[in-house]
Amino acid sequence: MSQFKCNIVANLIGKLWPAIVGLAVVPLYIRFMGIEAYGLIGFFATLQTVLGLLDLGLGTTANRELARLSAQPETAQESRDLVRTLEHMYWASAVLIALAAAALATWLGGTWLRAAGLATGTVQRAVLLMGLAIALQFPSILYAGGLLGLQRQVTYNALAVGVVTLRAVGAVV
Repeated sequence: MSQFKCNIVANLIGKLWPAIVGLAVVPLYIRFMGIEAYGLIGFFATLQTVLGLLDLGLGTTANRELARLSAQPETAQESRDLVRTLEHMYWASAVLIALAAAALATWLGGTWLRAAGLATGTVQRAVLLMGLAIALQFPSILYAGGLLGLQRQVTYNALAVGVVTLRAVGAVV
């Protein structure tokens, strides 16, 4: 199969699999956690979306620039410099996200999110862990853009499918 066809199939699987897994595990989440705790997952998804805006399109920029630079073998050092520079920006943002989560977890979990059936301390710890998880995941936007820009769709989608599967199975366990 040509590289183009492999990329199309990999991208299709990479988009369908998270949707299938997501639909399959929701009833399990609700059964094991209860609807109020499942609401925290909705809050986590919202936080991920909002904090994903902090990317400011740099993941897409990395994708485009690495695609352009990969067509010219003499620009390998420029590609490395670009990725290294963006890595510093992404990891600094991840640290800021983690610090913000630590600073806001008590207020968000105790005042802003009102959970009747969950202990306030549990909600506060959940919010803190959400912030830390988002902070650790934030740099993956850069790496995903880089892999896609280098025409590594199969590698990217294999990693994405693996992470989605591990996340879903781990959450159920």
